[in-house]
Amino acid sequence: MSENTPVVSVVVPIFNEEPNIRPLIERLTAALESSGRSYEILAVDDGSSDRSVEILREFRARDSRLRIIRLSRNFGQSPALFAGFANVRGQIVATIDADLQNPPEELPKLIAKIEEGYDFVIGWRQRRQDSVLRKLPSLLLNALVRRLTKAGFRDIGCSLKVFRREVTDRLAQFNHRSRYLPAEVAWLGVRTCEVEVAHSERAAGTSKYGVLRLFRTAFDLVTSITSAPLQFIGLVGWLFAIGGFALGARVVYIRIVDGDINQMGSVIAVLLFLQGVHLISMGLICEYISRIYIEVQNRPYYIIKDIIE
Repeated sequence: MSENTPVVSVVVPIFNEEPNIRPLIERLTAALESSGRSYEILAVDDGSSDRSVEILREFRARDSRLRIIRLSRNFGQSPALFAGFANVRGQIVATIDADLQNPPEELPKLIAKIEEGYDFVIGWRQRRQDSVLRKLPSLLLNALVRRLTKAGFRDIGCSLKVFRREVTDRLAQFNHRSRYLPAEVAWLGVRTCEVEVAHSERAAGTSKYGVLRLFRTAFDLVTSITSAPLQFIGLVGWLFAIGGFALGARVVYIRIVDGDINQMGSVIAVLLFLQGVHLISMGLICEYISRIYIEVQNRPYYIIKDIIE
């Protein structure tokens, strides 16, 4: 195998994907070979407890273009990607998930767009093979990101992403904890492009992204890239203050004019509702404070156990 610097580096975060490793590496290798570009594959093991690393070692023994990065524990997909970015050698950097829902055969199309002059290219999944419970939160999340970042990406959840090396080098300089690649790329202001790609059912295993995790991702995304929720709390506070004043005036009027206090039950219900809004608002503020606490601890985003190469 050639030891020259590769043109393309493909970063693959892996967490307990034993059934998918063999077809993944075989299909990814075939797709990259057919593109005619020199390449390397960086498999980032994010603390797998199955035989994922053992199978990767078997492939590594036959092909030195496969490098294995092992993290000390499960840090999450984003830290695994950034661990890969910190160790790439190519001038074009691609990412793909290990579940094979995004076909490796589509990568050359995105790489070609980088060679046309774009800095970041992301796939746009056509005819998604996910359940409605997965599609709906994803659509809402995409709409939210477009609204907050003005980036215009229609499918931020697609794992097929390709970067110019300069972009991943800039991303690696970020030191905050919550990092969402499309949002970070939009903030950089680089030239971007979307490419329609196919989508398949999961080859094997179960998805690591349930509906609750998608909603958590949306919440993390909003609180990490904008202070709009805090501003919204202020607006809601003013609206409820005005409404509360009007309601209080009405109660006084009823008491003085009619002497009727039978509507106090509805007043209590409104007060309980306002208290609920207050507690939700306090929870959101505490979320921002907890993020500040996590940031000032300055812990590493990931810890590399070893690199097998």
